[in-house]
Amino acid sequence: MYRPKQIPLRLPRLEALPGIDDVMNAMENARARSGTAVEMSWIMPDTVSIYRLIVTCSRETGDPTWDLMVGEGRNEVQAWTYTTGDVALVLNLVLSESTDNMTEGMDQSVLLGDNMERNTGLSGSYSTSLMGLQSLSSTSSKLPIFQASRALKAASMEGTLEDMPIPNLLQSIAMGKNTGRLAVTNDDTGADLYFVDGDLTHAQVLNLKGDLAIMELVTWDDGRFFFYRDERTEQKTVVRRVDAILMESITLLDQSKYLLDSGLKMDCYIDKKDANLTETAFEEAIGKGAPCDVAFQKQFYLLLDGNNTLFDILRERPMAKKDWVPVLFNMLRCGLVVLSDKPKIRDKASLLQSTALDRNAIDSIAKSFRRPDTGIISYPAFQYFLEQEYFRFQFNSSPLSVMVFEVWVWSPDKLDPLPITAVSEVARRISSVKRNIDILAHYETLHYAMILPSTETASAAILGHRIIEVLTATSLTSELATRRLALAFGIAGIPDDCREVGLLLSAAKVAKNVAQQSDFPIVMFKDLQARAP
Repeated sequence: MYRPKQIPLRLPRLEALPGIDDVMNAMENARARSGTAVEMSWIMPDTVSIYRLIVTCSRETGDPTWDLMVGEGRNEVQAWTYTTGDVALVLNLVLSESTDNMTEGMDQSVLLGDNMERNTGLSGSYSTSLMGLQSLSSTSSKLPIFQASRALKAASMEGTLEDMPIPNLLQSIAMGKNTGRLAVTNDDTGADLYFVDGDLTHAQVLNLKGDLAIMELVTWDDGRFFFYRDERTEQKTVVRRVDAILMESITLLDQSKYLLDSGLKMDCYIDKKDANLTETAFEEAIGKGAPCDVAFQKQFYLLLDGNNTLFDILRERPMAKKDWVPVLFNMLRCGLVVLSDKPKIRDKASLLQSTALDRNAIDSIAKSFRRPDTGIISYPAFQYFLEQEYFRFQFNSSPLSVMVFEVWVWSPDKLDPLPITAVSEVARRISSVKRNIDILAHYETLHYAMILPSTETASAAILGHRIIEVLTATSLTSELATRRLALAFGIAGIPDDCREVGLLLSAAKVAKNVAQQSDFPIVMFKDLQARAP
């Protein structure tokens, strides 16, 4: 039977990259014409490449299917196809595919439109901060951010946290009834707080927003602050009065200092002091500590086996500092746990004789996956291993996360790639904090990536902040002693963000692109997604 060729509804060609309203308009047209393709197109000026985004809504289910085509005529190729009603997800995937060749100075917030302001807040249910529990011997106090324009802007007030601690600083701004943005920087991250007539309206620190962000910031005792008058934001995340939050935070600060004085660090192994302690005896001992949920303390206590560091525990079970600091404070104060810089040695008797693996053969195979100049797994090998992990997800539904990141060195007016010696040092430092099953690799030309099996995105963010710490603790090489790093990390996961490996990479790249334009070097893709109408 002859069927006439379907003619798609072609929307007027865009003069620039699409925004959230353009994608929404295309989907609404497609829903109004079920079964008919709706097409929008644009040209990238730097590459003269033609992009066509086509959406078709199913007559049966109404679900929209999106296809992105790149090129023209016989040279046109399909970049991806995806069925979703989340227009923000579609926009982010489009931006990932079409902004790789954009100039670095283009403002990503313009591309994401109003949605950027609503959805770039980082997850606030856990703390990836190592501040106050990590002694860094950094030779630089400059921001490890990718975009330096904001950091270089002249501030109306600045100083150090040693001279003016956070509680005094917040009270000073409140008493002066100032309006503007307070930026606080430390060796491995930054914080933004917005005030209107002295009232704190929005706070974002690490992966925290609002009240939790303020409590986190109070524990910082090292760094610099900058106040930029009259800068504003539409976000309103601070609910309680600042003085009430500070009163609660002071207790957290005292407990954090006690843990530091006790020798607790992120790489400390924590074990039960008495492995045979009864539940009744535990309750009696912990009852002498600071007020804290007993059931939660029991759950935390059961995690301790002497073979996991504090970092291991927080990576496995992300939680806010206001939750885990009081627990460890009580356990140390009440003599329930011991700290060690080495894992617990377990004696295991066995009737079996261990079969030795051929280490030379293993090393030979591993070497073939690595680039000889850097010792890091090559990009083709990365794609192979990623596909294998994706197959494992399909088989047993184990979560999988990918972290795409860039590390550059700042020159006075440009970014320079890392010297080979510095790249090798980056690999060594990352290897010191990652698991054996985590895979560090080159990504495309000058970027890097990590495959994190059995890892949800929240745990991947924990690792990301730890990596920033070890990379910025000291200079990578003596040649870079006076230069600062520019870092940008993007994180995406399966099934957190998508269920297809190609979209996983696109999502991680989108998040990384946003991190380049922000003062927060780690961005999770799920925090960019809008709720579909």
